[in-house]
Amino acid sequence: MLSRDIPPLPTAVLASGQGTNLQAVIDAARGHALPIDLRLVLSDTPNAFALQRARNAGIPTAVCTFDRAAADRAAYALQVASHIRRAGARLVLLLGWMHVFAEQFLNEGFDGVLNLHPAYLPEDPGADIVTFPDGSSSPVFRGPRALRDAIASNARYTGATLMQITADVDRGPVLARRPMVLHPGESEEVALERLHSVERDVVREGIARWLEARRPA
Repeated sequence: MLSRDIPPLPTAVLASGQGTNLQAVIDAARGHALPIDLRLVLSDTPNAFALQRARNAGIPTAVCTFDRAAADRAAYALQVASHIRRAGARLVLLLGWMHVFAEQFLNEGFDGVLNLHPAYLPEDPGADIVTFPDGSSSPVFRGPRALRDAIASNARYTGATLMQITADVDRGPVLARRPMVLHPGESEEVALERLHSVERDVVREGIARWLEARRPA
């Protein structure tokens, strides 16, 4: 467990949807389980419920939409980064964030940028096959439709992973991960509802591990 004497790290959360994992982080911060100071919740979707969760908790919010037909990805990355810097955040959490940033975002000097991915990723970022705790293996599901792709391929497992993001999409160092069995014939919506509880544990564990690793010896 992290010591309560660690100064809370200024943190921003980026979320595109319901914000279930954002709520887990809010609750953990309030309960002193995670020494973070939530300075901003930003969404690319104006009606994202994550924004309401933030307002309910008294956390400042911002909306920064991306026009896929006209916007420049590099300029958008810098625009989002500007919001985060103005909030004073040094840790950035992508929790249900559905936009892949241009590489310029990683050059903005944040202490860490962590991403939640809805799949069980391998410890080796370069691997394209992942082995599960029972010894079975499957192709790695990367990209925004990872859960849908796992169901379509009749995979036995899905899962959740919190990782540090790099320029190689969904190939950053793994901080925490857990598998989840997929039931035959299960819809994406039902599987996603079950996956949320797995994600919450992974998010809390992964953030705590990242914070612990950066503590002075």
